[in-house]
Amino acid sequence: MRKIKKVLLEYRWFLSFWFIINLVQAKFTNLHYDEAYYWLYSKVLSWGYFDHPPMIAVSSKIGDLLSHTTLGLRIIPVIIGVFVISAIILLIDDNKNKRDVFLYIISFPLITTHIAGFLSLPDALLCFFFVFFLIFYQKYLRDDSISVVLALSIIIAFMIYSKYHSFIILIFVLLANFKLVFKKSFWLIFSITILLLTPHIIWQIKNDYPSFIYHLDTRASGFNSNNLFEFIFGQILLAGPLSGIIVIYLALKFRAKDTFEKTLKYIAIGFYLFFIFYCVNGRVEAHWTSVSTVALIIVSYKQLRNISKVDKFFTYLIYPSIFLIFCARIVLVEDNFSEKLSLKRSFLNMDDWSNELDSIAKGTDILFTNKYQNVSIYSYSKNKLYPSALKTGTRFSQIDLFKMDSIYDGKKVFALDFGNDIFWKSKNGSEHYGSFINDYYSYTGIEIENFCFKYKKSTVDLEFDLVNKSSKSRFLNYDENQKLKLTCLLGSKKIEFYLFEICDKKEILSKESISINVTIKNFNPVDNDRINLELSSNSLRVFNQKFDFNY
Repeated sequence: MRKIKKVLLEYRWFLSFWFIINLVQAKFTNLHYDEAYYWLYSKVLSWGYFDHPPMIAVSSKIGDLLSHTTLGLRIIPVIIGVFVISAIILLIDDNKNKRDVFLYIISFPLITTHIAGFLSLPDALLCFFFVFFLIFYQKYLRDDSISVVLALSIIIAFMIYSKYHSFIILIFVLLANFKLVFKKSFWLIFSITILLLTPHIIWQIKNDYPSFIYHLDTRASGFNSNNLFEFIFGQILLAGPLSGIIVIYLALKFRAKDTFEKTLKYIAIGFYLFFIFYCVNGRVEAHWTSVSTVALIIVSYKQLRNISKVDKFFTYLIYPSIFLIFCARIVLVEDNFSEKLSLKRSFLNMDDWSNELDSIAKGTDILFTNKYQNVSIYSYSKNKLYPSALKTGTRFSQIDLFKMDSIYDGKKVFALDFGNDIFWKSKNGSEHYGSFINDYYSYTGIEIENFCFKYKKSTVDLEFDLVNKSSKSRFLNYDENQKLKLTCLLGSKKIEFYLFEICDKKEILSKESISINVTIKNFNPVDNDRINLELSSNSLRVFNQKFDFNY
């Protein structure tokens, strides 16, 4: 920590400049809808959330308590960003070229946003703990005393509590130095880390592992060559608007002097390889390599100083790269670009959008049925968590776990992006539909348990328990418009039933469990098939679960 203090002192003018510019940007740039979504986490603090571990919720909560403003929500990332850059400077270890080091670091676009910038995102927290992981890991390689072991264990746990990409980091650390598994201190670190993660593990178990299912299964959409090309192009751009190819080349050419530098190279390059393979299963967001960009910055800079010709040429690319990045920052502040740039539409004037919606709803309670972004934006604007009932086919999110829509039972609601009675185009360029529902009826709390699959001679028997976990009784045939429907996606075969058609009972009492048996004929199985059971009401998702099955 003494070394960090030294860097903070020696680079105080550079770091002060960075802090002030991020402070101003945080104040005057509209929130990104993902920031509002993570703020939504903070309204119900927990040991876990659908998409991410809880660290971003804690950060959002602290910031929001200080001030329910864009600056308040972002103050933690703005502060820790100074320490992230300081740690990168320390790890680069070049005291002769202070200005060059600083300019090189800020020439990477993700430094401005996800690594050490102004956005309240899980990546910023992950990068913060990651740089300190590198500092203590470097120390651990020389000294595995109990104090270092304990510090490293806590940092690793905090990394994982920030974002699951930490597991990829740890994999490449082991690949770079597999001898670690033969050290007693390694297993002590492992044990302490698991102990610290126990509350999150328990949360995953209690909630049927939603995060792991989502990241390892639900997100998979199959191979699309566009995903691969988009990822490669995006990474070249994020490695430097004008110098990305050179930066990646420098990292590839870097020759590690010791185990620590080998680890840095493995993380820097390994993330690219990992997500290239991941593209086979689905789309990869460009910023998923944020944490590896830290390692990329360090190894590419070290290699740059070894090649004088490249070093000279590269200097000419840094300044225009920084200029382009700062132009982009200005665009993010200016509202006039919102209808022209798709990126800018993600940074919404949330109060304006929410007021537009209020005028459309005419004082009626609003039910959000599509996209987690909409309910996040509106909730942040009103500083209150609002109910949602997402449509079938929409992306799963934390909204599916909140399950609040039953408070609208029997009320008239305006359902956003549901039906087509009303259409309007928002000031930010987005199009919306909506309808009024005079007597809303919720099936929240109805779930499927104890699923059993039986196949014999082209006939499938599905057996399961329909459980009402809510505090209210629920009718299985409420009215013509709102009926509980079971959809079975069995391989490529789709079968739909209304519950009152396959169940003798017309009502399921609170905490009651009903046994259901469904027979499907003329079914021809395919290897590795899966069954997807979905409960819905008037196309609004109630419950969804996938099962693997054998014949």
